Amino acid sequence: MFYPFIVNLADLHLICGLVPLLGYLKNSHANIRAKAAEVVSTIVQNNRRSQQLVMEANGVEPLLSNFTSDPDVTALTKALGAISSLIRHNKPRIAAFHLANGYATLRDVLSSESRRFQSLGTWKNEMHKVACLLVQEG
Repeated sequence: MFYPFIVNLADLHLICGLVPLLGYLKNSHANIRAKAAEVVSTIVQNNRRSQQLVMEANGVEPLLSNFTSDPDVTALTKALGAISSLIRHNKPRIAAFHLANGYATLRDVLSSESRRFQSLGTWKNEMHKVACLLVQEG
């Protein structure tokens, strides 16, 4: 794992790694999409400059896409974690999440009776935790 050595996304941006990282969110392999979202989540958490760089690079769109429609539960969950890290404690970004129908999508995913989610009690608990954080801030 390389990302613990990256202090923040500004460092990744300086070495021209941000755009390729965001590109991995659209990779055909679910494990790569999930890992890319995990890296984004880690490096934007509580870092306004890194959050801004992701916003400027249109990184929210692939995260929202993965959250709303990724067939892989892990990739979907990691995308939500990255979205949470990206918008947490930032009213304009929370408002943008709301305008993008993010809360309705979150509700739909959490209330899903889909067979792929039925056996994932732990996953749903984690999703509820993230949802609570987002709702408290919104």
